[in-house]
Amino acid sequence: MNQRTIVRSLTTKDGTLVAMSDGVISWKPRDGRSTRTKLEGLPTVLLAVRGPMGPVDAAAVGTADGHVVVLTVPRLETVAKFSLNAGSVRALTLVGEGRLNFLVGTQHGSVWSVHDEKTERCVHEFSIDGPVSSLHIEGDHVHVRSGWMHHVRTLDGTRHDVENTAASYRVKRQKRLSQTYFMPYPA
Repeated sequence: MNQRTIVRSLTTKDGTLVAMSDGVISWKPRDGRSTRTKLEGLPTVLLAVRGPMGPVDAAAVGTADGHVVVLTVPRLETVAKFSLNAGSVRALTLVGEGRLNFLVGTQHGSVWSVHDEKTERCVHEFSIDGPVSSLHIEGDHVHVRSGWMHHVRTLDGTRHDVENTAASYRVKRQKRLSQTYFMPYPA
């Protein structure tokens, strides 16, 4: 018997997108009927994409076998599929609104640009040391986190700043319990 478990979920004001351990993706709208589809790989990342009219009309799903699948919402039909062959997808972010253009981070530290309208659909932009935990774009800068390390790069990967965010935390030294308390004998 196959016990299906929820591995990822994403809640929006329009509904909830749920990814299961057997590859099933389910969209549960606030009003209406649920729809389901099954992907080939294990879903690792979910990203909801709002349409020009406001509500969510697409979802990007990263998988453990290195694919990014774009599905329509609510019907969950496949619109585009990108094959990176660079390890498990760990992070997704939308580059520009109104088109299928994403930055994708993998477990091996590579950051890819995927675009549906270009001749070369998957382009390796740059790599960092360690797995990508999250991606965020602010203006012309890409913020990439890998654990406590915060990398800031330009979109083309040329400028590179690295900050260890754990360095600002003060390390609190622990005293041994036997040295902290003095109990006279006999107690």
